[in-house]
Amino acid sequence: MKWTIDKNILLDALNNVTRALTQRTTIPVLNGIVFDLTEKGIDLLASDSELTIKVHIADKDIKKKEGQGKIIIQSKFFVDMIKKMPTDVIDFEVEDNLKIKITSPYNQYRLNGYNPLDYPNINMDKNDDVINLEAKTLKEIINQTAYALSNQEVRPLLTGLNLKINGDILECIATDSYRLAKKNLRLAKIIEKSINIVIPGKSIIELEKILADDEENVEVYVFKNKILFIYKNICLQSNLLDGTYPETSHFIPSDFAYMINLNLQALYDAVDRAALLAENKEKNIVKMHIQGKEMVISSTSNELGNAEERLTIDSNNKDGLEISFSSKYMLDALKVIKEENILLLLNSDDKPIIIKPVTDESLIELILPIKTY
Repeated sequence: MKWTIDKNILLDALNNVTRALTQRTTIPVLNGIVFDLTEKGIDLLASDSELTIKVHIADKDIKKKEGQGKIIIQSKFFVDMIKKMPTDVIDFEVEDNLKIKITSPYNQYRLNGYNPLDYPNINMDKNDDVINLEAKTLKEIINQTAYALSNQEVRPLLTGLNLKINGDILECIATDSYRLAKKNLRLAKIIEKSINIVIPGKSIIELEKILADDEENVEVYVFKNKILFIYKNICLQSNLLDGTYPETSHFIPSDFAYMINLNLQALYDAVDRAALLAENKEKNIVKMHIQGKEMVISSTSNELGNAEERLTIDSNNKDGLEISFSSKYMLDALKVIKEENILLLLNSDDKPIIIKPVTDESLIELILPIKTY
């Protein structure tokens, strides 16, 4: 087996496929990248047994190719080696089935490979139930929710993104039990079967990195224990988390004592500056005091002093309210909103803070307040 390929085409494929690799695997062959030469081109595949990514390089993008078959190249140092090759074109030749020779006019490497027969059999077939989404839409859904994923393995389901589909409504929810993000989307067609799955956070974050902000179609196929995304020449398949995601709808109040309209960037900057003097650097707690048309964001540090930021707001309630929260959680929530103005919806100092874009009903974000006494 031999092939010659442009370095940048190969690197683009490697940068995507290696997102599936992990240092934690106990199966040596899963440290490798599968190169599968077929009559249609070359398929690169990598997997950690939970997340699998396959990238297809079409025959037209390969300068020369002889033979067909598979070789598994060790991933350690391989991407860096390709990046540092001194020419734009690289030659590959498989020797003795388990060795690969990598050459340019100026240098040569020989790497030991893994036996393709030892690699797990991974099925990435489609089914008849396809969900079509624009790449930029799916990327935005992930971006606006995944920040609220938990990183605590104590509650594994909260480390994943809950995806539900009922009819033509798709709903994505992420929560770490202290904050929540929910995004809704109306699909172009009705999906016959109801879907309620949990996609591992690592998988969904790697998918977001792969997707471009474009109108290319993404095909989504949901199975009993896995989900498959197909985008351009890339297939990303992930196992699903076992279990039923907790019901979160009752956490979001329907009535509010305070409905506050204010400029997003002004609030972000005020919270960001006040957080510099927050006492508890782990939670970065700041206070919000509301009175009539004024909002004061403040923080105090016994060592450094205090900070106070004043904002003009439009509120439906003239009564005063003081509520404390994590500045980090507030900033994370504000970052993903694209509108100029937002609504803060409040009830009391121990009830959730709801954040919504003024005109976009599809996004709701929730932050639990923090008691400071």
